[in-house]
Amino acid sequence: MKTLTVKKLLIPAILATLASGCAELQKPQSLLDAEKAYSQASNSASVLKYAAPELNTANKTLMSAVASENKEDMASLAYIANAQIETAVSKAEAQQAHQNTKALMAEKEQLIASAVDAKKANAQDQLVTMQQRVVSMEEAKAEQEILLAFGKIEFVTGTADLVPGAVFGIDLLAEYMTAHATKTIALSGHTDSSGSAELNMELSQQRADFIRDVLVTKGVAAERITAIGYGQSQPIVSNATRAERQKNRRIEIKFAN
Repeated sequence: MKTLTVKKLLIPAILATLASGCAELQKPQSLLDAEKAYSQASNSASVLKYAAPELNTANKTLMSAVASENKEDMASLAYIANAQIETAVSKAEAQQAHQNTKALMAEKEQLIASAVDAKKANAQDQLVTMQQRVVSMEEAKAEQEILLAFGKIEFVTGTADLVPGAVFGIDLLAEYMTAHATKTIALSGHTDSSGSAELNMELSQQRADFIRDVLVTKGVAAERITAIGYGQSQPIVSNATRAERQKNRRIEIKFAN
C-alpha cells in the first residue's frame, strides 16, 4: 500500500513537469490525449501492480515529447507514448483477468468439494455457473489478444496486400473461430484520408474481403464472417501526421455468439 501511495503522489508532479516543459510550444491534441491516457492509467491499481515498467517507459516517451522542439516530433512521440500506455493497460487487464480466473478456479474446486454433501444438486448448479464464467473470461482474454494482434496488421500502401510477417493475428483469429464454432465476426476495413473517398471506400472493402477470404481458406465458414469497408469515413485520430494516418489504416473486429 505504501508503494502505491507514493506512486499516486508522484503522478501530479510528473504531469506538472510535462506541462511546464511545453510552455513555449503549444501541445498538439495527440499529446494532450496521451497525457490524459497516462493520468488515467497511473490511477489504475492493476496497471501500477502489473505493468509499472511499461507505464514508466510511456512516461519517459511523454517527457521526450514535451521536450521536442517541433510539433511533428511532439505528435510522433505522443503517438508512440499512447501506444505504450495502451500496451501497459492491456497487459494489466490480461494479468488481472488471469488472477480473476485463478480465483474462480479456486471457487470451482470449493464447489466440487461441497458437491458431496446433502446440497449436491444446488452446488452442481453453482458449479455450472462458475464454469460458464471461467469460459467467458477465457474467451474475453483470447479475443483481447486477437484484437491486439490485429492492431499490428499493416497493408502495403494503396493495396490489399499484407506486409511481410503480418499474418500472425489472422492465424490467431482462425484458430479461435475453429475452437468456438458458434462465434461470428464482423470485419470492418478503414483507410486514412489520402486519395479520393471513392477509391478509399473500394480499398477498405478489398482489405476486409482479403482478411475474410484468408479465414475461409483456413476453414472458417464464410457465413460466419461479415466484411464491410468504410473507407476514410470513420477515423479514430486526425490524419495530420504519418503516424496518425497509419493508425487510421486498420481492420477492426467485432465478435458475437
